[in-house]
Amino acid sequence: MTDAPAPRSPFARALRNVGWLLTGKGVGAVLSLVYLGLATRTLGLDGFGDFMLILSVGQAVAAVVLFQSWQVVVRYGVPQLSSGDTAGLGRLVRFCAMLDIGGAVVGCVVVTAALWLLSGRFGWDGAMMRDAMLFCAVLMLSVRSSAIGVLRLHDRYGIGALAESATPIMRFVGALAVVATGPSVRGFLIAWAAAEVVTAIVHWRAVWRVAPGLMRGWAGTLSAPAEHPGLWQFALLTNVSATLNAASKQGMVILVGLVTGPAAAGAYRLAFQLSQALAQIAEMFSRGVFPEFSRADRGATRDDLKRLFRQSTRLTVAVGAVICLFVPLAGEHVLRLVGGNAYAGAWPLVLILSLAVAIDVMGIGFEPVLLGTGRAGAAFRIRLAAVVVLAVAAALLMPRLDALGAALATLAASSVALALLWPAASRAVRS
Repeated sequence: MTDAPAPRSPFARALRNVGWLLTGKGVGAVLSLVYLGLATRTLGLDGFGDFMLILSVGQAVAAVVLFQSWQVVVRYGVPQLSSGDTAGLGRLVRFCAMLDIGGAVVGCVVVTAALWLLSGRFGWDGAMMRDAMLFCAVLMLSVRSSAIGVLRLHDRYGIGALAESATPIMRFVGALAVVATGPSVRGFLIAWAAAEVVTAIVHWRAVWRVAPGLMRGWAGTLSAPAEHPGLWQFALLTNVSATLNAASKQGMVILVGLVTGPAAAGAYRLAFQLSQALAQIAEMFSRGVFPEFSRADRGATRDDLKRLFRQSTRLTVAVGAVICLFVPLAGEHVLRLVGGNAYAGAWPLVLILSLAVAIDVMGIGFEPVLLGTGRAGAAFRIRLAAVVVLAVAAALLMPRLDALGAALATLAASSVALALLWPAASRAVRS
């Protein structure tokens, strides 16, 4: 587990990293069809809607308060790892772990307030509120972003893929157990919470094996920001950018629930989940290529950076085009397989959200260019513009089209993000 990987070109390393990530996500994608199918078919429209609303509230708050500390570890850990500064790297990783823990504590407070405010609108009783609060607290406290950063910094994507696969495996086992003992919203929340805890434990265990000295001793940890000028700004901007992207999408599920009720929110969330199965391709490529952009930006010339940018752009545009062809052909069959005939009416949502994902995939290589070259501010401004478009479009379309309006607003926001990211990334590579 600690042997150095063989030298490769930046694009070859990125593809290998993506291959490892997709291996883990491939297992998860197959299992997710099963456990989502079990949840939709056993909980009913309202029960599944309540389950998805609780999950969406927790994930939305987590996206707001938790730092993208893995990006900080990779961005500022590359030179320390290259120079052999293990002590400095340890301080950086421990500081990022402190950010994770602090964000999780704040998240527990925020999510409790959010659930209390929303419970009356969704008609949840005291038992449902208690279950939702406990689940969201576990979701917040199962921190592992810094651990993910350490594994990616050390180019241990295979180990990271194995650790990440703990989530779908535990959800699958938990869903089977819940169905066997009597399906309920509480049972599925317990299964999902157990998956989060196990995944966090596996990630930190992997870090201990790959880099055993990084987490020993906390002396001097708070000096990490002073050792890395710009760390706070980078951490805040990447967190806000990720917050705008993730929380806005989760927020649309909550908004649909507020406007149309839990059943419609469940249908929208199911469509969103199916489209996100395709979005995993984009997310995995972004995670795999970001460290290579960071390394290329530290190189003596810009040649590797320009070459990596061209190669990644061609690949992501091609994959996005394939998604545009695949979804109209097979998407409706997958929807019926997972949700049954009760969710057949969600097909237009799946189609529109999947087209939005295809656009996201086409531009997924651009944001890592901005972050890897230290232009987190540009990435933040673009994400902010996309969220503004999402909010305006939702305000105009949802009163007339309900959940379909939310999907069209998401498509509009994705289109604006791509239109802004492409020229910004091109300028970053040329400059």
